[in-house]
Order: sequence, then C-alpha cells, then structure tokens
Amino acid sequence: MTTAAESRTYLPEEEVAGRFGEIVEMLSSHGASAHLVAGGETIELSQSMADLLVQVARAMRQGLAVTIAPHGTRLTTQEAADMLGISRSTLVRMLEAGEIPFERVRRHRRLCLSDVLEFQRRQRRTADEALGDMVADTQAMGGYDDDPARLREVLVAVRSEG
Repeated sequence: MTTAAESRTYLPEEEVAGRFGEIVEMLSSHGASAHLVAGGETIELSQSMADLLVQVARAMRQGLAVTIAPHGTRLTTQEAADMLGISRSTLVRMLEAGEIPFERVRRHRRLCLSDVLEFQRRQRRTADEALGDMVADTQAMGGYDDDPARLREVLVAVRSEG
C-alpha cells in the first residue's frame, strides 16, 4: 500500500532515538546490506538510505527535531527563510529581485522546496569560489610564506600588550 508523502516533523524521544541510532549504526558499521521490515513487508535499504537514517538518528540523539519533506513541497516565505537562515524580509526582497522563483496564492507567496535547495546550492558554490579566489590571491601575494612560529610569537606579544 502506497501512501501520499507528506511533510512531518519528528521530535526527539530519547529512548526511541537512542535505540534507533544503535540499530542503524550497527547496520552501517558492519557494511552489510540493511533491510527494514514493517508490517510484514521487507524493504532493502541502499547505502545512501542507511546513511540518511544514521543522520536522522544522530540528530535526534542530540535533541534536534527532524523534518521530512517531499521535494514537491511548497514552502511559506517564513519556512524558506528559516531553512536558509535569513530573515523573512530579506527573503522577500530576494524573491522580488528574481533570485528564487515563487508563485502567488492570492496575496501569499509560495516557494517550491526544490527551488530553495537549488538556490542554497548556488550560494554555497559562489561562496566556495570566492574563498578559493581569496586563497589564490593570498598565495600569490606570499601571505602563506610567513613562519607560523614567528606569527604566534607576534600574536602573544600583541595580546599581552592589550
């Protein structure tokens, strides 16, 4: 029986997360193929699915809630802003500038989860490229040629003066 995928947040329950985590980590550490048996149905888990379950278990062990959301999910501007770690007003400005596609439902904006994830990937790629450029510029200017021991001495001297 197939059920419709829905977005749901699971709160950490210490005994469930702990036991679940032990089972999943045991399976993944042995490198054996993992199977899930539920309601008499056996499902073979791929390595990536086992890795996902390990991440879920670790997050719940740390007391974090875990949200499962299908990719086709529509997000409110607040949900998307929370996911990106920015304010809702900043997100709205970005939407109006055309940085992320959205649709209007009456007077509300809705974003597709896959569009938000793609924007997040683009932002990370841009940040990685910028960091790479800074490192290359610093290397070209000889910024990494200094002796670390000498720099430590200078830092200690400066900090003791302040």
